[in-house]
Amino acid sequence: MKASVRIDGLRELDAALQQFTKSTQRRVLERVLKKAAKPIEATATKNAPVETGALKRSIKTVVRRTNPGKSAFAAAMRSGASRVQAGQAARAANRDAKGQGAAAFVRIQATSPHARFVEFGTRKMSAQPFMGPAFRSQQRATVDSIRADLKAEIQKTASRVAKRKARRK
Repeated sequence: MKASVRIDGLRELDAALQQFTKSTQRRVLERVLKKAAKPIEATATKNAPVETGALKRSIKTVVRRTNPGKSAFAAAMRSGASRVQAGQAARAANRDAKGQGAAAFVRIQATSPHARFVEFGTRKMSAQPFMGPAFRSQQRATVDSIRADLKAEIQKTASRVAKRKARRK
């Protein structure tokens, strides 16, 4: 099951993040996304049926980053280009994008091979959903958490960066 939440109108967020380097921006966003996803992960783990415990242990939160270069690299490789050519295509795409089009998303996943059968059921076994209900029950709280945590994380990071600059001088 894939679900997305899109929040528009965050020009202030973009302006606040621009004070940091790209790598610092990524780390801020990753920390916020991981923190926001933890309640969903915890609820899914709590709701997962237990036979051997493998299903519960397989539920993890992963943050993935994408950018135009990754997409260009993948497209070049699919079209039969060499790794060197695909790398050149990726660098060109990132250069042309000028920092636009980069994104991060969080995925809460159950990697156990039988997870999808438990979630959706089979002809011989009824469904015992644990991921879908966890997402739906935490959806509003997750969006609110991202909103609040972004502000706090940006302030803490700005303070750390300022202290680091002051020490260097």
